[in-house]
Amino acid sequence: MLDEGQATSNTGPARGLRPGRRARLAAAWVAAALTFLLVAALAGLPIYVFPHTDRPTKADAVIVLGPSSRQRIAAGTRLVDAGYAPRLFISMPADKARLSPCRQPNAGCFIPDPSTTRGEALFALEQARAHGWSKVVVVTGDSHITRARFIFGRCGGVNPVMIGISERRTLFAWGYQYVYQTAGFAKALIVGCAHPAPEDG
Repeated sequence: MLDEGQATSNTGPARGLRPGRRARLAAAWVAAALTFLLVAALAGLPIYVFPHTDRPTKADAVIVLGPSSRQRIAAGTRLVDAGYAPRLFISMPADKARLSPCRQPNAGCFIPDPSTTRGEALFALEQARAHGWSKVVVVTGDSHITRARFIFGRCGGVNPVMIGISERRTLFAWGYQYVYQTAGFAKALIVGCAHPAPEDG
């Protein structure tokens, strides 16, 4: 039979290993998480940070996607002034649809329904059916351009010429864009191009 001193000495080392094992397990989880983030960041570079953009060409209209920043509106205005399209259409939420950019010459604002990229693409589809559009120049932010191209290609009914605007962001903002745009891709795959259901009444 072991006395109390022997029992303590035998069990002490086993107890001493547990914090080390926990530390190694935590380090492994941290390493795995960092590896995942690094792989995701690298995979997202050609999609969100350095996406493919098109050269401006003649089109039926220029459409600026929301959020319609001054930088995006200025780029759209320059394209119209340069003669690439006769008219500029700016996506705006309902509470901003009467602002000055909506009243400039050869420009107008529209309220997408739903208030998403899909709603903006459906606006292009409606205009294509009503006015015979076949091609539009689409202006949006760099992180949004790949998803917007995908949605307009599926839902817009026109050939989209995608013009990306480089927008400065913090590291945190880039992380948000990675998550937001990826979720938007998933939603586009699930929802498709269906028009929103009409409200009752």
